[in-house]
Amino acid sequence: MTAVAVGNWGDPGADPPHEWDQARTELEESECAIAGLVQENNELRAIIRRVREYAQASHQDADDIRKYGNPYAALPYENAALALERIIGDRP
Repeated sequence: MTAVAVGNWGDPGADPPHEWDQARTELEESECAIAGLVQENNELRAIIRRVREYAQASHQDADDIRKYGNPYAALPYENAALALERIIGDRP
């Protein structure tokens, strides 16, 4: 059995021109949608990176405060950093 008999597929040149135009339009729409998703993904990665950097800076601030002998004053910085890391999935 040939592909023509099974799926009713014929010679692509035999398809009506409006079907090619429709397929081209759908392909362009799909490409635009994918491009938008890639851009959104990159923006989300940048946001996560900035949150991660902020959490690291908060850890560093807490360490600096502890060095100067005030461990209780470091707790808000440390807790905020840990909470941010949990939110973005860096800590269990």
